[in-house]
Amino acid sequence: MFFLLAFSCITEALYISLYYFPVLPAILYKKYILTSCICFLLYFANLYFLDKLSKEYNNTYLLTFILITGIVFRLTLLPLPPFLSDDIYRYVWDGFIQANGINPYLYAPNSEKLALFQSFYAFKLVNHPNLPTIYPPLAQILFFLAYLITKHSIIGIKLLIFIAEIISAILLTKTLQKLNLNLTKVAIYFLSPLPIIEFSISAHIDSVGLMFLFLLIYSLTLKKTKLSAFSFANAILIKILPIILLPILIKLYKNLLFTFIITFLLIVCLLYLPYLSIGIKVLGSLGNFAKDFYFNSSIFSILYFLTNNNHLSASICYILLVLWILLITFKSTNFINASFWVFIGFYVFSPIVHPWYLTWIMPFLVFCPSRKLFYAVFWLMISCQSSYYVLVNYKQNGIWQDSAIIRVIEYVPFFALLGQDLLRFLFSSKNILQEKNSNGNNRKTS
Repeated sequence: MFFLLAFSCITEALYISLYYFPVLPAILYKKYILTSCICFLLYFANLYFLDKLSKEYNNTYLLTFILITGIVFRLTLLPLPPFLSDDIYRYVWDGFIQANGINPYLYAPNSEKLALFQSFYAFKLVNHPNLPTIYPPLAQILFFLAYLITKHSIIGIKLLIFIAEIISAILLTKTLQKLNLNLTKVAIYFLSPLPIIEFSISAHIDSVGLMFLFLLIYSLTLKKTKLSAFSFANAILIKILPIILLPILIKLYKNLLFTFIITFLLIVCLLYLPYLSIGIKVLGSLGNFAKDFYFNSSIFSILYFLTNNNHLSASICYILLVLWILLITFKSTNFINASFWVFIGFYVFSPIVHPWYLTWIMPFLVFCPSRKLFYAVFWLMISCQSSYYVLVNYKQNGIWQDSAIIRVIEYVPFFALLGQDLLRFLFSSKNILQEKNSNGNNRKTS
């Protein structure tokens, strides 16, 4: 218990140290990368100690420690201004524009039509001001509500995300209880530096999408079809990424497909309805994002090196991703197993892999029984922090160019760790969730 407490205190001290900003970007981001990597190593050690302590201590006691510690970490970082990503200023801008009666999908922030509003402070901080918003309608509703509550401040969105994180921890706890699994596994998500840093500092709206993903997993344990459809629809209406799970869910609910699809479509239509007056423009800049953006990728980078054609490389990657999803859907026998591998495929084939994208696999990582798979994802999470080095040159010279060396450091060990389990998954019929339940029943929690 001493080491668990000591490492948690050191982690808290490291989070506090992030308040001391070096002036030079090169020093600032090197300091951040080093600090975050140390936090990841301490987190990994704490997972080891929690696993050992769960055999000696009451799991409810350890769960309380995990929840309090995770909340303290988040509250520590909540007041920090975002310095890793400026996405939050797009959130504020979208909320501000809606408060003035304008559909956020209609105009790019720098449009002449919005000249009257461009004195608003967030306008100068919005990334890609030449493009309309990309965020789906439930995200837009939350941006609007956050603006109404705190007006110009970013704290409204941060508080909303903090609440979503607490709900996610509760849902994960209830899921583990339902499956008779070790409650200390809540720490895999709630003590991880990845969501703590990305959601508490940068306030990515993905946190709310993850909350609905946790609700989806919980609803599956309850066998509630309508709740599953509701959860899945809302996750997509926060960020489109979870749509990659749709084929798996269709297969899962093949006997109740009508109920699932009708509920899903009803939620989607209801939330898109307030924005539909502009027609196809309601998709915002999603098309631009899919065909023109790339960063920190693996397969895409290789294809781009070979073809020197961004659109061709992206098209090949998306085709490969679709084929991968169909293969996993055909091969897998349960939602947890399939979803884990679908997100692995996304990270392999996607032209864009920002560090916070990796949070989407964490609800499924909690149930992963394979140490090598856990190590593979853990390595990608910790090494992906080095991709923030791109901000050094961007802040100094305005040039956004990621490093091939960093990508090699990230992906070579990732693929090496992934390889054996990938082959075993493709050529084995073992059900990961069933295996996990078996393990969990041997150590039933109180």
